[in-house]
Amino acid sequence: MRSFSYFSLFYCYFVNCTSRNVSLTFAYFHCFVSLSVSLKMPSKNLTCKIDQRSIDKYVKEQRLIGERLTLSDETCGGLKLVINSKSCSWTYSYRKRGYLDGGKRHPQRTMKLGDPVSMSPAEARLAAETIKSQVRAGDDPALASRAQDRERRREEARKRTCAQWLELYRTQQMQSGATKYHRDELRNIEFALHELSMVEAYPEEITPRHIRELADMHQEHPATGRHRLGAMSRFLDFLLDEEVIAANPVASVSKRRKPKPPPPRENYFTPEQLAALWDAEGLKPTYQRYLRFMITSPLRAGEAANLTWDQVDRNRSEVRLSAEDTKNSEHFVMPLSSIATRAIWATEQVQSELVFPLSSVDNAQMSSWSYFNKCVRKASGVESFILHDLRRTFSTLMAEHTDVSESLIDSLLNHKQSATRGGVMRHYQKSQNLEKRRDVMAKWGKLLEAWVGSSLVADE
Repeated sequence: MRSFSYFSLFYCYFVNCTSRNVSLTFAYFHCFVSLSVSLKMPSKNLTCKIDQRSIDKYVKEQRLIGERLTLSDETCGGLKLVINSKSCSWTYSYRKRGYLDGGKRHPQRTMKLGDPVSMSPAEARLAAETIKSQVRAGDDPALASRAQDRERRREEARKRTCAQWLELYRTQQMQSGATKYHRDELRNIEFALHELSMVEAYPEEITPRHIRELADMHQEHPATGRHRLGAMSRFLDFLLDEEVIAANPVASVSKRRKPKPPPPRENYFTPEQLAALWDAEGLKPTYQRYLRFMITSPLRAGEAANLTWDQVDRNRSEVRLSAEDTKNSEHFVMPLSSIATRAIWATEQVQSELVFPLSSVDNAQMSSWSYFNKCVRKASGVESFILHDLRRTFSTLMAEHTDVSESLIDSLLNHKQSATRGGVMRHYQKSQNLEKRRDVMAKWGKLLEAWVGSSLVADE
């Protein structure tokens, strides 16, 4: 019967919508919504003297009708037994005496007392009378109970060591070390705890003095000190949100004591060094393909290393990265020059999903970057080689040898646009300048062909 009325109201609502009868349409819509709510959350309220006999009776009735039953006790006002399909619970509702500022009464509060299995009706009435006496004395039992629960959770949290909380931080916040950023973050926290001898200590034992010691520990390596301190600060913020500690001790350390940022790197490669890198002999074929691609396209090392074949559009000569694949969480399209496409398809890669299977494990992420850099230095003779410097080389040589604007060059480095666009421009300027980017990459490809031309002829 209910389903019939439900569909009847829906049909009448649809007919009146098409006939533009506004008043009837609104009336049918109101009935339709009311019936939908009742179908979604059925409930039935009854008042009786609650005893074990009535409990058994209404539990069976609830199973037959499939509706939630709420029994209100006749002898104890405010005491109720809520019977659901899978659970039953005693509740008591009360309102604190007096008035709030403005003449309003205090809000009604409901406390869960227990279930009929562990608490008989007589025990439930006794618990309700205890709450009544507390309310008459001016207390608010619900707030006191919540405070006790919070204190109990704090006590349980205090029993966990820093190592145990770090494991929770790994799974809840750091995705179990899924990305390089997460792994570096966790590694810095582990090193910091070991350096402070606080691995098995409790979080509340970490004081500002420990943080000052950590800040002074790496004065000769400021970048390491900043990484350690930043990772620890974010870990302590997590503990602060979990109410394990009362304050983050990093906040009490003065700026003077905190490690200063290291000077920015200024190394970039000359055209002669690029030619030496291109001609590096003795590298594994996959290493060489990857290195040549990184010379031709200023992607980040991880973005290119994790590149899959479905992200490369050979017909349009471009690489498409989703927001999940980039560091700045923005969709990015990298146009490819002819020299870049030749680097990708130097050999057909059908055995692996990755364009550049750098790891010895099939379809695994590259992790031995230090070994890669060491191999490139040995094969090319460029002792100062660092893979990330190729991005700076692209930006520097393009600015020196072409008239391309710096903003367009920077856009190909895929930096966060809000960081390079100021004022209202960051909110309104969302253009990708894809065709202009194609021209820039074509010019970069011609420069590379001029610098490594003899190698290209030999390869062909």
